[in-house]
Amino acid sequence: MDINRQLIEDKIRDAQYVLVGIGEEFAVKEDGGRTKEKVLQAYKNLSGLLDDKSYFIVTLLTDDLIFGTDLKASQIVAPCGSDMSGNVVTNEHYDESCYLPQWQNYLKWLQNTLNRKLCILELGVGFQYPSVIRWPFEKTGYLNKKADFIRVHSKFPQMSEELKDKGISVGENPVDFLLENLSTGSY
Repeated sequence: MDINRQLIEDKIRDAQYVLVGIGEEFAVKEDGGRTKEKVLQAYKNLSGLLDDKSYFIVTLLTDDLIFGTDLKASQIVAPCGSDMSGNVVTNEHYDESCYLPQWQNYLKWLQNTLNRKLCILELGVGFQYPSVIRWPFEKTGYLNKKADFIRVHSKFPQMSEELKDKGISVGENPVDFLLENLSTGSY
């Protein structure tokens, strides 16, 4: 395990709260080698990592795979919708009110993290909907002086100037990152 991986392990283990953002790089992409089985295993590894933590997950994915895992549905909000319900942000008649009650739960949870040891873990969040995860997570990381920020993205792992001293950038696909590090029980 290299220094970044050990440091990441320590940051997550030491946190009181973990805020997770899941973006488009976490989606199943058969031609990219991210099979459904690999994505489900990555979710399983993430679940093991978060097992004893107070966490909340904001996901941009609409494939609903996350809801078939050991991750607590009560700790997940999917503001872009659900393929299963047919209510997806890209549809003409998208009904935003479907996710708003869970979004309020997320905001209440987030209030409790202020001035607490918070680890923000972004997994594959790019610029598809930056106002949902990327920019608000950066703001949260900046405002919380006890926060650590970990960004895992194959193309856009860069940190903002305000977060560079408390952030870790990992230039990898997040599914591969979780499979490589967690399937061996290294966390």
